Amino acid sequence: MLRRFWPDSLFTRMLLMQGVLVAVAALIFGLLLTAERTVLLAQPHAILWAPVVRQIAAMPVGTARMQAYGLTEGMRREAGPPSGLRVPANWAPGVRALRDALAPLGITLGTVYVQWGSSGLTYTSLMQVDGGAPFWLSASGNMLLPGWSIRMSAGLLAMLLLIVAISRRFVRRVTRPLARLHDRMVSSAQAGATLTPLAADDPWPPPPELRAMERAYSDLAGKLERNERERALLLAGVSHDLRSPLARIRLAAEMLPDTPQTADDVAAVTRNVDVADRLIASFLEFVRAGTQALDETVNAADVVSQAVAGFGRPPGELVAQVPERLLMYNASGLLLERLVVNLVDNALKHGALPVRVRLALHGDQVQLTVADAGPGLPAGGAERLIEAFARGDASRHLPGFGLGLTIIHQIVTRLRGRLQFEVNAASGHCAMVELPVSR
Repeated sequence: MLRRFWPDSLFTRMLLMQGVLVAVAALIFGLLLTAERTVLLAQPHAILWAPVVRQIAAMPVGTARMQAYGLTEGMRREAGPPSGLRVPANWAPGVRALRDALAPLGITLGTVYVQWGSSGLTYTSLMQVDGGAPFWLSASGNMLLPGWSIRMSAGLLAMLLLIVAISRRFVRRVTRPLARLHDRMVSSAQAGATLTPLAADDPWPPPPELRAMERAYSDLAGKLERNERERALLLAGVSHDLRSPLARIRLAAEMLPDTPQTADDVAAVTRNVDVADRLIASFLEFVRAGTQALDETVNAADVVSQAVAGFGRPPGELVAQVPERLLMYNASGLLLERLVVNLVDNALKHGALPVRVRLALHGDQVQLTVADAGPGLPAGGAERLIEAFARGDASRHLPGFGLGLTIIHQIVTRLRGRLQFEVNAASGHCAMVELPVSR
């Protein structure tokens, strides 16, 4: 239950914790100050109250209260101990000091109970004067708790505001370098570059722990960047080099004599070469999605319309709803086209007709949706199918290599967008991509 109201911000958490610590410290200080106050006032109170206690000891039960110094309603003799909820107060430092102060005056203070009533705190104690018969006496007043004043309220409020201001500046100085490091990490990850070092005269220099974290992140990002670059070069090189021998194999197979005995073999060789060529094309597309420059101003409406028209489907099977003009900055028309083509191709292969493509602008986000009437992805299956070469059970018999969703996810990541899948029992499956208009 507490986690629901616990703030997510580190700055708010630290400020809240400092406020709690200050409140606890103020409470402890107030209790100690109150205890010391009652101890210091025990001696003068005992001297002022002793004559009144002696008079009450000689009075019958139920007489009117007698006024005494510091008591709002005075003292009165009672028939017995209080009833209802009561708290023993013999442990209180003020009560012990008052007992010690009354003893030399011939008054013995016994058990003391405290109750909270309409007139404030009421103390009921067992008393004995000069060795006589014990009796119960009640008194109402601020013997243990000090009175409250406007000056005290104003002082506490001013102290609280001062502490909050100082704590806010302190917490901000602690959390600001961490927030800036997070922003720089996000920016470097989106730009595909290493972490930019801070200037030597930076006004918010990070502490040594954050500098060590920054160095560790920079080293890790550098290694990942080198691995990704080497992987892309290896994949592109191998794919490019494989196309030449595949072309020669295909040419050699097609130059074989066209006889009934060799027709089936030639068709099998050609078919397998085509499959390998498509696989290599998918590899190159995967590499291109991770290395394509994002330096174009793209009319997304034209790109989506041309990509949908390239499928050559009848209007009833593939429907596109796009505005006349929708510009995206710092983007890539090639990546956007591949994104639309792969989404529509997946919907046509694994979904059901009709397929509806919609492009719209919502605030500063471009929203691209591709919906079909199929059942959609299985529950929790999107994360698994995004991995390279992963395929669902329903698509095992369909042509493909399991790179479609992987390329889609990589393109969306490069374009700094967000990909999600939704299934609606009435309208079917929908893949939705949100892309920023610009950086």
